[in-house]
Amino acid sequence: MRISKRTNATIILIIINLAVYFFVFILSHSRRTIDLYNLILIYGGISRGALLRGLFYTPLTALFLHGNMLHILFNMYALFQLGYLVEGIYGMRKFLIFYFVSGIIGNLTAATMTPYITIGSSSAIFGLVGVLFALGFKKDTPVVLKSVTGLSLLPIILLNLMFGLMIPNISNSAHVGGLIAGSLLGWFVLPQYAIVRKPRVSRVKQKSPEEIARDILLKYVPILNALKNSRQDNREIDERTVQIAQLRKELSELADYELAYKVLGDLYRRNLITDDEFEKLRKFI
Repeated sequence: MRISKRTNATIILIIINLAVYFFVFILSHSRRTIDLYNLILIYGGISRGALLRGLFYTPLTALFLHGNMLHILFNMYALFQLGYLVEGIYGMRKFLIFYFVSGIIGNLTAATMTPYITIGSSSAIFGLVGVLFALGFKKDTPVVLKSVTGLSLLPIILLNLMFGLMIPNISNSAHVGGLIAGSLLGWFVLPQYAIVRKPRVSRVKQKSPEEIARDILLKYVPILNALKNSRQDNREIDERTVQIAQLRKELSELADYELAYKVLGDLYRRNLITDDEFEKLRKFI
């Protein structure tokens, strides 16, 4: 199986996330009188209260907000590694669908399960993990992908969920929601290598009788010339008999007496067939 080269979507998402983080960081430190960071967090992060206030865009905007440098660096490293795989296997369009659908569903799960504000792209990243996890259980998954799909990802999934339980301010609800959404998408959506494309029906140009006659001549000139110049033992005589019989068959299939006779005459003038062979062949065309 051939995985396509890395396309732009993974890198573009990383650049957007970094740009948003540094923009918020610089803006929040440039105005001491207003706590812009908390303001952006309240109006950009996903929470039950935000949805009740009518901030229905927050499941999407929360994907691009991060709490600190360690948070965004860890998420962008994971996105770089997983995005490369998923985008290479499924293509850019399906990769973006996986990313945003699982991320939004994961954020909505967090808002349903907890009253706290949730930010970060980890719900979308867990969705990519879910896509690869489900892919490993499909029968048509190539062997080369077995080490990065299916049960091979289970230790990583369990380890990250354990960290979510042990470390405060990590939303396991978002992770689980994104993971389940990604797994469902990965199970039902076909990767690029599994899509059977209808082959194009191309018309094969049929050769004209003149072209067929020319091909017959070009085919038998070197063959008969080689047999003529070789030692005439029994094996060579048998080979010549076979080739003459094949020539007779092809000339009779030409269904054009004039062209067949022209080819025969050309071979005779080149001294590649004997008088006896010429007469016998002429009777069959």
